[in-house]
Amino acid sequence: MKLLQTNQNKVDLILLNLNRYYYLDSKPKLDKHGNPVFDKYGRPRTRDIYPSTGQLKKIQKTILHQLLSTIRLPDYAFGGVKKRDNILNAKRHQGNKYFFNTDLRGYYPGITNRQVFDIFVKYKFALPVARLLTKLTTYKGMLPQGTHTSPYIANLVFTEAGTKLQNFSKNHELTFTTFVDDITFSSKRDFKHLIPEIIGIITSSGFRISHNKTFYQTKDPKVTQIIVKNNCLCLDTYYHKKIEGFDETERSTPKAIGTINYFERVKK
Repeated sequence: MKLLQTNQNKVDLILLNLNRYYYLDSKPKLDKHGNPVFDKYGRPRTRDIYPSTGQLKKIQKTILHQLLSTIRLPDYAFGGVKKRDNILNAKRHQGNKYFFNTDLRGYYPGITNRQVFDIFVKYKFALPVARLLTKLTTYKGMLPQGTHTSPYIANLVFTEAGTKLQNFSKNHELTFTTFVDDITFSSKRDFKHLIPEIIGIITSSGFRISHNKTFYQTKDPKVTQIIVKNNCLCLDTYYHKKIEGFDETERSTPKAIGTINYFERVKK
């Protein structure tokens, strides 16, 4: 408990009242044009996020910084990793011509508490500790999206499939990266004929493909929302228009400063 910077009584109280330490933040799912997405029954699809609060949130931050971050993630993983971001993820693919992008469907809720427990055991945590850490990082039998620990744990759960994809990529001279549930392959040569094998590796590992977010690209390909050209990275015209639309008073707001800085980082 010392490592978690708390005591047994506080942890027991949290675990007995776990529902008090999470809240539901439900947002409508949108397509690439910003329009609502509906299921086959005509109901709007939502993305349900369960952020943690209070003492549990503090404990999860400690778990991330004191325990999880000591486990090195593979070089292909860019999402939820310190000093790696979507810009560096896109840059890894710069200079290639052919791109295959896909997205893992229901990624976080699809990861079970058993898989999380197995990960802690795999990295040599004692069984009682692995059980406790699993209880403190999962909710309703799944990995909740919206907590500090979930992205790192999700990356760890994916490593078995990721290793297979990494080896496959090396054998076929492909560049392979992940940004949490966003997966990208690229190459200087056409590799469209390899896509069924790539999908097969992913699905046989227990993950599902989001078919409406699966693309094979050759013209102005996007990787985690960044256009990857042969000699540079850039953002689409939406960002240009957004920045040009800021008036003098808006340009000093945190939102405008963040947008401008992000634009300049990509440009640089």
